[in-house]
Amino acid sequence: MFKPKFTITSKLNRFLIRIAVCREKIISAPILPKREIRLVRSARLRMIYSSTSIEGNPLSLRDVERVLEGKIVTGISEKDRLEIVNYEKAIEYIDGLFQKKEKKINKEIVLKIHRLLTKNILRNSESGHYRSKPVFIVERPSGKIVDQAPVASKVAQLMKKLFDWLNSQEAKFLSPVIVAAIAHHQLVTVHPFIDGNGRTARALATLILYQRNYDIKKMFALEDYYNLDRREYYQAIRLANKKKNLTTWLEYFASGLLKEMESVLTKVERLGLEARKEKQIYLSSRQREILDFVAVNGKIFRSDVVDICSVSPRTAHRELRKLINFKLLEGKGKGRGSYYILK
Repeated sequence: MFKPKFTITSKLNRFLIRIAVCREKIISAPILPKREIRLVRSARLRMIYSSTSIEGNPLSLRDVERVLEGKIVTGISEKDRLEIVNYEKAIEYIDGLFQKKEKKINKEIVLKIHRLLTKNILRNSESGHYRSKPVFIVERPSGKIVDQAPVASKVAQLMKKLFDWLNSQEAKFLSPVIVAAIAHHQLVTVHPFIDGNGRTARALATLILYQRNYDIKKMFALEDYYNLDRREYYQAIRLANKKKNLTTWLEYFASGLLKEMESVLTKVERLGLEARKEKQIYLSSRQREILDFVAVNGKIFRSDVVDICSVSPRTAHRELRKLINFKLLEGKGKGRGSYYILK
């Protein structure tokens, strides 16, 4: 089995404790549902923008937003546009796994994430498939070659060892932050794909945090921290490989997550003051799941509610009517084609 080497230093432990405190404060903070939805949307937008920007995508944050809205953005390549659209599809897939409470990480999940990220960018024989060729690890966006990945014949075995570890008792009792960081680092080290390894690693880390109850209401975008100083990001990965010890990488990863959590907490506390002045709406966990789905996907059908909440069509209809009465959703269309969007 894969055996990551690291030490939980006092510095790393302080980061983990402060992250846990921020998490609890964010989860328990009063915030109006309409404001919460906006924070979720903002985080999703920043996540997609930053993760693709790290790899050299030149689109601005505003351009990314326009692409995701289905608008035409002039002066961009089809590849740049597809990277944005595909990343959104991959995050939707991750959200679906989270909603279904999928707890295991396996080959099929990672290959699916990669396939969604690289659809119509890589050849079909490469998208969603482990590489069969040697590759060099390249620093983006400079294009500088910094290392050579393991030989292709070892990729499947190395990835299986990673999956076995992620689903082991050892990983189960570690902080979700540490597990996500290790998965991120090991995937980019193995470099299992011909391209798209960085995006897949960051998406996988997000999935692990979501799975282990560190979704933090989906209001954070750790990729923002990496994108602030890409050189530091790549150096942190390489230094851990050079030392054959993950401690410095874990400290870097936890430091970044803490900064993002503190930023989210500041926003939530500011909006909490507004919530106390207005009439509070208390939502059930089921209603929050519905709003989360709409915030990410733009709309929801009654059949979606049946699926994600595991309820009958009648109960799904009742929950949707409540959210309409709260003036959070509005219905569109008629009959079987009807759906609901944010009001």
